[in-house]
Amino acid sequence: MISECGYETSRLAGELLELQGRWSETEAMLTTVKGSHSVKVSKLEIAIGELERDLRKTASSLLKEKKARKAKSLEVRRLQCQIENDAGLVSRGIREAKDTISSEFQARLAKISAFWGSLECIRNRDLALAMIEGGMAVGDLAVVDGDFDLILADLKSACLLPTCSEGPEGKDPVLGGSPAPGLDEATGEEGA
Repeated sequence: MISECGYETSRLAGELLELQGRWSETEAMLTTVKGSHSVKVSKLEIAIGELERDLRKTASSLLKEKKARKAKSLEVRRLQCQIENDAGLVSRGIREAKDTISSEFQARLAKISAFWGSLECIRNRDLALAMIEGGMAVGDLAVVDGDFDLILADLKSACLLPTCSEGPEGKDPVLGGSPAPGLDEATGEEGA
């Protein structure tokens, strides 16, 4: 029995050594797994940190983009209002310019018309004077005794010269109110 116990003890000691070897292998494997796991955990923690940082950057970028879009939207609305106001001002300016140009054109047209009337009046006076001068022969003037001014006064009373209705006699409104030649000036007489 002692031999059996010695045999059993040897067998148990062998099994114990085998178990200790397995235990060492298991511990080594566990250490390797722990090391690998800690490396993976470290890598995952680094990746999680990078993802969190990227997420913060993305969130910050999104907020900035949202603010920028809102600012751009406000700027677009402000510019649209300004464009509409400017378009109204331009339209009003065009209308005012058109009215001003039309008024100036009408005023110039009126001046041209008055000037034309003044020229017609002068032409009619010149024609009347030419008829008076042409109707009298030089010999007729020599026959009449007296002063030339008296003769001219008689002729004026005998012939009615046409007058202009555009303005007061002797004034030309188109030429800035300067006097138009009257009958005395047309004949070369300055007044008696």
